Amino acid sequence: MIYILAVMILFLPCTLLFPIKKVGKKHYKELKKKKQNYIISCNHLSNMDPVMLELIFVKKHRILAKKELFKNKFFGKILNSLGAISVDRSANDTAAVKQILSALNKKKSVLIFPQGTRAKTPIIEGETAKEGVAMFSIRTGTPVIPMMFDRKLRIFHHATLYIGEPIYPDVARKKDKDYIDEFANLIISKMNALLEPSKKNEK
Repeated sequence: MIYILAVMILFLPCTLLFPIKKVGKKHYKELKKKKQNYIISCNHLSNMDPVMLELIFVKKHRILAKKELFKNKFFGKILNSLGAISVDRSANDTAAVKQILSALNKKKSVLIFPQGTRAKTPIIEGETAKEGVAMFSIRTGTPVIPMMFDRKLRIFHHATLYIGEPIYPDVARKKDKDYIDEFANLIISKMNALLEPSKKNEK
C-alpha cells in the first residue's frame, strides 16, 4: 500500500522533472511475459537513479542502497517504500547479501548498481565495478538485465535509458570460482556496449 501511494505521488512530478527516453524496453517486457524474475544491473550517476527506475517500470524491486542515503529522513522513507535494502559499503554486510539472495530465491526482482556508488561518467571502468551482480545471478540462476543511463539525471534535461538483452548465467559453472569474475566482466562489457548509439550521436 505504501509503495503504491509513493508511486502515485512521485510518478507525475518526477517524470516531468526528469524526462527519460527508454530504448530497448522490449527486453524487459519479454521477461515480464514469462513471469521471470531478474536482476537489473545499471550504471549509477545520481541519487535519482533508483527512484526513476522504479517509476519507469512501476514494479517494486529490492534495491541495494548505501546506508548513507538513509540518513536523510525524507529520502530514506522514499527508499524504504521502494523496497531498498541498506548496505554498509565499508564492511562485509552479510545481512544485506542474505536479504538479496532470499528475495531472488523467492522469485522477486532486484535492482543493483555494480559500481556501488555514484560515478562521474556513464561508462563503467572495470576496476570500479563489484562482483555482487554476478555472484547473485550465478547463485540463484537469475538472468541479468543490463541498463545504462547516457548521462546524469538533471531537472528538465533529457536523458536516455538503454535496456539490453537479458544475460543468463551458466549454472553448470556455479561452483567454478573463476566464473564469477568472468561473468562479472561479461555483464560490464554488455552494459558499456549499450552506450555505443549515444557515442555515435555525439559525433
